Amino acid sequence: MARSLRVLFAGLALPFPPMNGHRLRTWAMVRALADDGHRVTLVSFAERDEMLADLRPLHELCTAVDLVSTPVAAARPALEPLRRGLALASPRPFGVWKLRSTELTRSLEGRLARESFDLIICDGIYNMQNLPANLSVPVVLNKDDVAHLIVRRFLALEANTLRRLYGTLEARKVERWERKTIRRARAVLACSEVDRTLLLRLWPTASVSVVPNAVDTDHYAPRSGAEPATVLFQGGMDWHPNRDAVEFFVAEVLPELRRLVHGVRFRVAGRSPSETFRLHLADVPGVEFTGTVRDMRDEIAKATVCVVPLRIGSGTRLKILEAGAMAKPIVSTSLGAEGLELVPGEEIVLADEPRAFARSVAALLGDEARRAELGRAARLRIVKQYSLGVFQASLREALADALR
Repeated sequence: MARSLRVLFAGLALPFPPMNGHRLRTWAMVRALADDGHRVTLVSFAERDEMLADLRPLHELCTAVDLVSTPVAAARPALEPLRRGLALASPRPFGVWKLRSTELTRSLEGRLARESFDLIICDGIYNMQNLPANLSVPVVLNKDDVAHLIVRRFLALEANTLRRLYGTLEARKVERWERKTIRRARAVLACSEVDRTLLLRLWPTASVSVVPNAVDTDHYAPRSGAEPATVLFQGGMDWHPNRDAVEFFVAEVLPELRRLVHGVRFRVAGRSPSETFRLHLADVPGVEFTGTVRDMRDEIAKATVCVVPLRIGSGTRLKILEAGAMAKPIVSTSLGAEGLELVPGEEIVLADEPRAFARSVAALLGDEARRAELGRAARLRIVKQYSLGVFQASLREALADALR
């Protein structure tokens, strides 16, 4: 794309600091746009402490940054049960109620009234409702997952009858909303071919391009410092699929792993583990929670093996890209590695059954040469297909197609 674009980016969360998978993707997107010479105006939700933080790296990339308070329902989890009850009779999914913001709409309207833009990038399906009506500017929808699929995968593991009933209704609402927002967008940015296929099933005539999740492979470079028999899971504990993965590993995988490997430690590195969740697993030997860490590279470096025992989710996992970029051996469920083109057995180990997962981890803990071989191969794949340069080129091509 030769000409410089004026891009209005409607964000669900501040891209900086990039402290989870979603923010890593949007941070990479803002960086790529700026590096290609485009003028980016960011209008984004932010929490109070984020508004007071040092955002100079973000201001250096953006022409302007307008921050809007995160909706109360999203900022205060304690209110969620009440809000879910109120939303139950609505044809719209809970995420629409949770993220509705007239303040964000007014901020976007103000920018559009004062300036001309070539393109709006809307971050996520629930933010589409906050775009002003009757837009003359093309909208590109950024999708880092397939939302209704996450709900259906949650249902597959839910034993509670009332939750299953609620989830069934919600899955239908989310699927309808997802289809509606895809139809409204000029183009959609998916993070994998798997997601692209799923989104096209919702609306076969949609224009869906793959812009793969990516990692800064220079920043996430291999380093020494692995600690013996240390198994790492990284991920925010405020995200249910990550909590489910930890519980699954501790309950179903760790007992067999401890039988096979003496003194194994399972470290969970990620923000916001609740005290209730910590106490639930406090009596399990060898389980450690780090809480929020300043630099996840330090935790990855300490790991002997990284694990991704996910059973719920969609999109592609940045935790795999980060660990692989640092040349760490990875054991994942098939779902955990979904959408990533790492070769099983050569660049990653896949195991879904708990005992097979435990044995795969144990085998790697006892084989340094095999760990090094897997780690080297994973890094080569990620540099080739999931580096920031690949992301930038994919985004450039997708936006050019959207504006043709």
